[in-house]
Amino acid sequence: MTENFLPEHQAVVTRGRLRCEVRNKEVAATPEECVRQRVLHWLIRDKGWAREDLRLEKSYRWVGNANRSRGRPDIELMVEGEVRVVVECKRRDVPLSERVDDQAIDYAEKSRARWIWTTNGDSHGFMSKTGTKWKPVSNMEPLGVFSDPPVADLQFPESVGDAAAVEKYWRAFNDQQFIGPDADYDRDFLMAAHRVLFGIRKDGKLPYSHGGVHILENRGSAWHQFGNRSGGSYHTRYADFMAATQGTVEAVSIAVNRWYRGGLRLCVGVTKPNRAHHALQLDTAKCERNSNGASWSVYCDGAMSQVKNAVVMEAVREARAGSWIEYADGRERIYLGELPDAASARWANCRELLANLIHYGIIRSNLRDAISSG
Repeated sequence: MTENFLPEHQAVVTRGRLRCEVRNKEVAATPEECVRQRVLHWLIRDKGWAREDLRLEKSYRWVGNANRSRGRPDIELMVEGEVRVVVECKRRDVPLSERVDDQAIDYAEKSRARWIWTTNGDSHGFMSKTGTKWKPVSNMEPLGVFSDPPVADLQFPESVGDAAAVEKYWRAFNDQQFIGPDADYDRDFLMAAHRVLFGIRKDGKLPYSHGGVHILENRGSAWHQFGNRSGGSYHTRYADFMAATQGTVEAVSIAVNRWYRGGLRLCVGVTKPNRAHHALQLDTAKCERNSNGASWSVYCDGAMSQVKNAVVMEAVREARAGSWIEYADGRERIYLGELPDAASARWANCRELLANLIHYGIIRSNLRDAISSG
């Protein structure tokens, strides 16, 4: 079973009833129903799953068992009209067991699903079908959820010059790519970015609007795996946000990763129904340290695989973010703002950069969708 990744969610219960996230009607607030609503809330709010692709309690008829006439999965996740995942919800005091797995497998076989998620809201189990057999797995691939170390609270070091405090921070962060003596990346930039993403409290500062994007919620941090166009992926701890542009709400995650050829990439991942992908992998070597040494100017050349640079710039202009575009050495580049160093970073001097990174990630994600749809 994986560590818990579901945020707490307390449905509003009135006279023993609550309003269902999907059915849009009042239902009995049983303990099992409360767990189901917690799952639905996360699927819709955090993972961006469309309500019309969440099916509840489809009734399946058993034809070969006289003692069993009907069965109803708690949640089915649909993709293009077919069931991709069956979710079996139990009340919080019911432990997950082989009996629960067997019940979920029955439903998955009837629905032709390839994935199973069993949960009591606090514990989770995943299974996938290989050939004719169901096997436990460590990840729920359609949702980008992995079995990872628990996300512990982070205490950012008071001084990045304190080697012991920095080492303690990385041990708590628990990502092996930054633990050890290997130093083929800019540690000052890395710590500054981490201070902005994980070391500054944003509670009470949101929602925040800037330049066409609205950061609605700070969702804390979680482990994610985001795929790349090359077929590879990054797997680390990301800072999670809910943001809106032009009336559309997106789940956006930001992290810093080491590039396998050396250096760092400032990555923005966007999670949409049925897909979680890196919309931006910004090469931090293109950022410029300012003369006072207290900040970096964050630049991006706009490059996207298999997309012309001019098309990217046009998408930026269409999003009314043309003020980002500058000319350098006869070419256009994008300026996203200032990254203050770790010692001086505050919400007031990093919020515009954070908003621009989120906005730019959404622009690129939407551009990729538009190209894919023809």
